[in-house]
Amino acid sequence: MKNLEEALKIFDCVHEIEEDESVSIENLVGRILSYDVISNYDFPPYDRSAMDGFAFKYDDVIKSPILKVKGEVLAGHPTSLNLKAGECVKIMTGGLVPVPCDTVGEIEICEVKDDKVRIKKILSKFANIAFKGEDLKKGEIALKKGDLITTSKINLVASLGMKYLNVKRKLKIGVLPTGDELVDVEDQIDNGKIRDSSRYALQAQINGINQTFIDLGISRDDEDEIRLKIEESLDKHCDILLITGGSSVGDKDLTIKLLENLGAEIMVEKIYMKPGAPTVISRLNGSKMWIFGMPGNPVSTYLAFEIVVLPLVEKLLGTDKLHPIILNGKFSGTFRKSKGKVHFVPCNVENGIIKQIKYNGSGDFTSLSKANAFFIAPKEMEIINNNDLVKYFVI
Repeated sequence: MKNLEEALKIFDCVHEIEEDESVSIENLVGRILSYDVISNYDFPPYDRSAMDGFAFKYDDVIKSPILKVKGEVLAGHPTSLNLKAGECVKIMTGGLVPVPCDTVGEIEICEVKDDKVRIKKILSKFANIAFKGEDLKKGEIALKKGDLITTSKINLVASLGMKYLNVKRKLKIGVLPTGDELVDVEDQIDNGKIRDSSRYALQAQINGINQTFIDLGISRDDEDEIRLKIEESLDKHCDILLITGGSSVGDKDLTIKLLENLGAEIMVEKIYMKPGAPTVISRLNGSKMWIFGMPGNPVSTYLAFEIVVLPLVEKLLGTDKLHPIILNGKFSGTFRKSKGKVHFVPCNVENGIIKQIKYNGSGDFTSLSKANAFFIAPKEMEIINNNDLVKYFVI
């Protein structure tokens, strides 16, 4: 059994995949950039007004707040105006600031009469002007290799004039639930049967990081059947295979035995974490495919994906943008545990206050549905007291 930190160190030697693909701007969200994107333009591309108002030379207003209006500049239209001393121009938001203007007074502080305007308030020099290149200069890195393209980055991509960007190809992640007790979601449950929920939960998690889910169906607790499913995952060129169930110590827990018979390198058999301790990390010899033996209980499976599988996904994609963000909050109540394992516990966090919820262990998927976070109790800790500072991540 390894500490969580030791288990994750196994991925330090993993090299990112080289394959990428060109994707249109409409489909970029959720993808990982495979190269630095260099700006071909200055942003803004010219000195432009940030307000509707009047553009003028600051020194002119210092001499006299009353200026002569020479003309008007509209957004998206060129201007050949070249103002003389004591002159100003009416300007719209986004309009090109004419020479020699260096300040814009917003419309609310300007009093217009005939062809003159009085600037009622002294502004700081350069106020309300977005100067050429002040946001981003031509030749600068606009987006970095390994960046996750989010909705907030699409404006920038479009403004760069880039219809397509090269991103890492999607990883193929196969999911293989095992267990004689499993039936599909629409089947009736009787005689000890349970519905296969983890497959759909893992599908949602895989879709949530915008990778490709490969459905291998349910396998009975039968070595030959599981072996055929593993061979199918190889035929489908899976990068990662998640086998749920069968990774504990019962007579029918076949994952480790089967992987050993297939010649896989077993790197981790168990991890000092709760839930999720019976998580197996292996790699099939002669193949690039990583195989995880995942716990069968739904909370354990969910957590093993977020804490153990995601770090490998990040390594393969050359990013650090997919794992849960660890935050700090104050604990409400008291929590006790034994030393040795790091505990991840479903909770609700509101305004930075961490509150426990009713939780009956790793099979309690209802607690997972009611939680908005997991709080983290470190392996060396035995008690968390009221108002202690505690780490958590949002789900």
